[in-house]
Amino acid sequence: MSLPLPQLDDKTFAQFMEDARKLIPRNAPNWTDHNTHDPGITFIELFAWLTEIQRYYLDQVRDENYLKFLKLLGVRLKDANSATTDVTFSLVDQQMLTPVLVPQKTKLTTKGKVVFETDESLLLVPAQLGKIISSYGRERKDNLDVDRQKGLSFYAFGETAEVGNFLYLGFDPLYLFDWDKVPSSEENADTERLKQYLNQYLGISWVKNLDNQAISKINDGKIIAIRDGNRELTLELDEGNNRVKLVSNSEISSEIYFYVSKEDDKLNDKLIVYAQPFPAYKTIPLTFNLFENYPVGRGIHGEQPVDFIPSVSLKWEYYGGTGYWQKLRVERDETQVLYQSGRVWFHTPIDMRVRNIFPFPEQMYWLRIKVDRAGYELAPKINSILLNTISATQIDTFTEVTTYSSNGESVQLFPTSYLTLKGDNILQVKMSDGYWKNEYWQDWYDYELDKTENHEAIRITFRGEIPPAAINNVRVISYFSDSDHPQGLFHSNGLPNQSFSLELFPIVTKTFQIQVKEKINNNYYWCDWIRVDDFDASQPEDPHYVLDPQNGEIYFGDGVNGNIPPVSDSQNEYNIRIISCQLVRGEQGNVEANTINEICNPAYGLLDEQFITVKNQKAALGGNFHESLEEGKLRARKELKRIDRAVTSEDFEQLTLSTPGLRVARAKAILPQEQEPNSLVRVVVVPYSETSKPTQPSPGFLQAVHRHLNKHRLITTQIEVIPSHFVEVSVRAVVRIWSEFNPERTREEIENFLKQKFLHPLTGGRQGQGWSFGRTVYQSEVYQAIENSSEGVDCVEDLQLLVRDTDRGIRVDRLGNIPIHPESLIYSTRHQIEIVSGRS
Repeated sequence: MSLPLPQLDDKTFAQFMEDARKLIPRNAPNWTDHNTHDPGITFIELFAWLTEIQRYYLDQVRDENYLKFLKLLGVRLKDANSATTDVTFSLVDQQMLTPVLVPQKTKLTTKGKVVFETDESLLLVPAQLGKIISSYGRERKDNLDVDRQKGLSFYAFGETAEVGNFLYLGFDPLYLFDWDKVPSSEENADTERLKQYLNQYLGISWVKNLDNQAISKINDGKIIAIRDGNRELTLELDEGNNRVKLVSNSEISSEIYFYVSKEDDKLNDKLIVYAQPFPAYKTIPLTFNLFENYPVGRGIHGEQPVDFIPSVSLKWEYYGGTGYWQKLRVERDETQVLYQSGRVWFHTPIDMRVRNIFPFPEQMYWLRIKVDRAGYELAPKINSILLNTISATQIDTFTEVTTYSSNGESVQLFPTSYLTLKGDNILQVKMSDGYWKNEYWQDWYDYELDKTENHEAIRITFRGEIPPAAINNVRVISYFSDSDHPQGLFHSNGLPNQSFSLELFPIVTKTFQIQVKEKINNNYYWCDWIRVDDFDASQPEDPHYVLDPQNGEIYFGDGVNGNIPPVSDSQNEYNIRIISCQLVRGEQGNVEANTINEICNPAYGLLDEQFITVKNQKAALGGNFHESLEEGKLRARKELKRIDRAVTSEDFEQLTLSTPGLRVARAKAILPQEQEPNSLVRVVVVPYSETSKPTQPSPGFLQAVHRHLNKHRLITTQIEVIPSHFVEVSVRAVVRIWSEFNPERTREEIENFLKQKFLHPLTGGRQGQGWSFGRTVYQSEVYQAIENSSEGVDCVEDLQLLVRDTDRGIRVDRLGNIPIHPESLIYSTRHQIEIVSGRS
């Protein structure tokens, strides 16, 4: 119950006047005229009026006061959030050889003109996933149909994910050319495809401009030879093994084989050559969408990040030209070895080779994932595996800044982006001086920017002076010159408390940046100013500004709290520049699935809809409007009630269940035993699992819980996180049932009830919330459980409890009950139920 708020404004003007008149005889006895015409009464009325106004404001709490109070509590109003989703690109022509680069921040849109931008660059490849095979034990199962069916899922490595289990990913071979049509006296599609593949997929660039006379067949048409001076490569046909071997005299040392298929034609058989669908030495993402709809969700504790290092080890391999499985280089794994949904970025090899995976006959190019070290608490279950997929965020960028490090050379490369290719650009170089307090940048003019399409990097050629080699000393500012406010330019009048309106809002606060031009030693430089929440702590020379993201307003200081931008040299000269600005639409970005279907103003021709298409297979989520003050107050109350300090046993248990990123199903804090230090708290954890025998937590799981609790413990407390000890219990019983009930069905109901609803560590017990830690299994309770398990049960004629435990020596006591240790739980897998038919 909250404390009552005092009312400070509890008197009216008339009451103040009455109180003042009562004081006149005591303080001024000679003052006898108290009528309104008296000048003294006029002064009293004035002071009463001022006092009433002052008391009124004392009783008011403005929004600014609430914001300060919330800030003292560590709560700041949240800005508008962007919705996110995954978007999948598809090539209209699946046989198109040219890999298409989708630059970072490529703009996508819905029919309602809600703009999304890709979070990273993506290289589109014509590869298609043709097989998904799970291999565990002696079983191999093709999951491709499950992968393509919405709402279904499959286990990647089986239900237990043991060491030596595999997940095979098979990719369809890419059509390359008809052997009989290469070479030809005239240009044809097959010859051009061969040259294009050698150039773009294998990096043999000298073949791309060769004419057909440089390509010939020798050795009775069994070898295709390509020559250019001293450079030569051959394609050697081996019909017996259905392959073509590529041999190069200089550029390629790996054994590269193409796949040959004999395909029926109306007149004769054709030899069709196929190749691997990935260009060599590129980084390609595979997106794994995992099943997440479990009864126990992942732990969340405020905004605390996930701090979990899995104990599982996966080995990625590909089938290569040597005829063996070889190591596949993984650049980045966002899934944390398939613990969560995300992308795995792998480095494509040059020497993939076709084969089949028994018992499936299809010849494909294969990747496989092997469980090298087990330790999953919950075996990964996959909804879908996608190629050519990347995340997209609902933002609309109209100016951005990209910073990189100069290498001191005349030609330098930096990553490409949509706005850099499509918009105008300004290049700046950081100027260094040991006496300068702030960072200053100078516009650079003597350079050339090469915007060659479909390249992963943009080339800058410096024609004159070259920026020195340094860390993060060169930046490119990109913007749309045809926007309502070109590049966001303003000019200062040198007066205090200036404000400027962008007329574009709401704005993404964390990426917003501005520069102000200043004159130093007769030279003009641009200084990055710093965004602050307010000017309360700003000094006179601090380059601070305040941004109102909801209304698109920028505010500057008054020279006492916060510096004033210097006055422009002329009215036509701008000296305030926005260098990074993004817009967000909050909840309007939470669009449905399959609504993001258009590339907005493609950066170049290959991104046109006649070549590629795009769609979001899942709805966009996470978009929110700017948090209101009332919402901030409610959140502050919730955060104050959240357990952040572990003092009691319940605190330890609640904090354990909220460990970020982990599915902790049960937790129990055990007080120290005799001869143990009083400061020791032993926490037993049970991860969520779906196996009949409960899964023990991995070392990484236990360490993550320990690190989480360590942040919230008292300084003198010692914490030990341990797994639970599981005791297998079974029931042997003779049960009499009513004659009108089916014996087999009744037996099944009894066994399922005992296994799933009573003798179960997560869903058992009398309350159905899991068997209590350390609770004895009593015969009397099992009697009652069997009687309640099915309507067909008449009575239990005989019952015996059995226990299997080789670790702790737990036994059935002389009364037939099973006492267990405080950190122990029970489970059951099978029971012996004898059914006897009784009365009707």
